[in-house]
Amino acid sequence: MPTSRPLPLLCPNAIRTVPRSFAWLDTRLRSSQFLQRMNAEEIGLYLYLSLAADKQGLSCWRLDRVEREMPCFDLVALRKARDGLAHLKLLAYQPWHRSAIDGCYQLLTVPTPAPTPQRGVGPSPIGDVLSGFGGTVR
Repeated sequence: MPTSRPLPLLCPNAIRTVPRSFAWLDTRLRSSQFLQRMNAEEIGLYLYLSLAADKQGLSCWRLDRVEREMPCFDLVALRKARDGLAHLKLLAYQPWHRSAIDGCYQLLTVPTPAPTPQRGVGPSPIGDVLSGFGGTVR
């Protein structure tokens, strides 16, 4: 986050460095308001898969192992989280076979949201204006 003046280092002897094994999170998760649309389980699974994925976003962790390492989530919640992340187009998932509950995951590039029209910019149809005041158009 840019500031008008430099921030002080709070712990100069504990500055983060990039380790050999490095994971990253795209800041568009926050700036494009994906975090606001995600529940705690989805955020937790996304974080876990981000830490487990290779540089292309691929990983194949079993959900029971994720559950053991994140005991605050059960298998049902993790499956729902997986489906929710896929619905948000943040995760692709392919089971190993038709009846498998586990498979391969790929974290996807964070989608660019469709631009939302700004209110009050440009002309509005009169029906839209009147309906905002509880009026009706005949």
